[in-house]
Amino acid sequence: MIPFAKAYRHYIKNTQHCDNHFGFDIRRLASVEPFLQFLYTDWWRVQFTGLETLPKEGPCLIVGNSNGLIPWPAFMLMYALMCQDNPRRLTIVADMDWIEDERVHSYLLQLGFVPWSSTNLKYLFSKGELVAIFPEYLAAASKPFSERYRVREFDWTRLLPAIEEGTAIYPMATIGCDEASPTLVNLDSLSKFLGMPAYPVTPFFPWFPFPANLATLPVKWKMSALKPTPYEVHSNRDTLEDTAKSQSRFVEGQIQAELNRLLRKRIKTLI
Repeated sequence: MIPFAKAYRHYIKNTQHCDNHFGFDIRRLASVEPFLQFLYTDWWRVQFTGLETLPKEGPCLIVGNSNGLIPWPAFMLMYALMCQDNPRRLTIVADMDWIEDERVHSYLLQLGFVPWSSTNLKYLFSKGELVAIFPEYLAAASKPFSERYRVREFDWTRLLPAIEEGTAIYPMATIGCDEASPTLVNLDSLSKFLGMPAYPVTPFFPWFPFPANLATLPVKWKMSALKPTPYEVHSNRDTLEDTAKSQSRFVEGQIQAELNRLLRKRIKTLI
């Protein structure tokens, strides 16, 4: 904890006021920081652009694409925000009902995960927190490698709490994650039998024992945070839902367009 305190003193200072209502424990984050640093700088060699577009204070919702049951882009965003000149703490709101092991559930809460609900999101916004969601969720976990970087349709209800509160929405695109942990096939029948949201077969899972089955390939990542998407704030319920639906499609389109741009740029560098 002492080396962490020295290296991230600005992060600790800037996040002392943050709400710990859901169980966040900075000591738990300190214990995994070396692993996050290794993934970010050495294994995936993440190049992150657009972090300066995110607000220095106040609430905002970051919406990104992902792949698999483990939202690795969320962890890389968390680490990138820790290392900024003006660091901020990130809260990741995700579906956690399928996690039956209380130890895993508690571990994720201590790292900054929060179970998905409209009430939880609004609470975090009221506390001025920086929040990230990945609306593809199960669709991303079961997406085959042949459909990598094709963003699945977003669940518009995930953006509705932000629309209701007038919170700024920032799209974020990531390439590399689909190739680092490629889903060869999703065994849907087996996932239903085991009570899991998905059963993605990767080059490592389920062939290797835990934790080796969570291994990933050392593919270079590029992450890009985009400018916030404008929208009008309304009080009418029907209008709010229509705005959430249109914003969901718009953000999904922005992320897909940025993924395409990053992929074209990567191809040009290889030619």
